[in-house]
Amino acid sequence: MINCLMCGACCIAYDISTLDKPAGVPCEYLLESGRCGDYDRRPAVCAAFKADELCIMLSMLPLSERVRVIREVYRCS
Repeated sequence: MINCLMCGACCIAYDISTLDKPAGVPCEYLLESGRCGDYDRRPAVCAAFKADELCIMLSMLPLSERVRVIREVYRCS
């Protein structure tokens, strides 16, 4: 199991339909620290998200580049 790096890239790259958040837009609850500002009430899709090998490979890139790569790899519109 890969631990979340708490970089916030997934909170920007992916769409979160339960929050009406489109892909590429930061979640309104995303804090500058990369953590969720509403962690205890986050949607199930967020709670179920698991970090993967891509997270580790991208960890040295700036946040904007991580988001760009994730959107390309997972074809987030």
